[in-house]
Amino acid sequence: MESCMVNSNNTLIKHFFQKEFPRFLVLSENAYSMFWEINFSDNEMEIKISGDAGGFSISVYIEKTEFPLWQYDRKVNNIAKTNDENILSQLDVLKRFLIESPQI
Repeated sequence: MESCMVNSNNTLIKHFFQKEFPRFLVLSENAYSMFWEINFSDNEMEIKISGDAGGFSISVYIEKTEFPLWQYDRKVNNIAKTNDENILSQLDVLKRFLIESPQI
């Protein structure tokens, strides 16, 4: 059951990136028990999405500097429980960040 959830999370996230950010490639994808992590890169930045059954987070790395998504929009703190709806909501916030960020 746990591995199905992990695979479902990773598949959902990869489909979002393929549709919205095709320039990003999967750098690594890990799963251990209930913990999961997927990393993307477009050579200019990296995005790390990781979590477990209880919650997850997204961080953007620009020139090796970490920008946790909650610093951009604190509402992600209220949608951090791992489920499809919250993952898609945070990915939408990430999309806004990538579009609006002057560093990119």
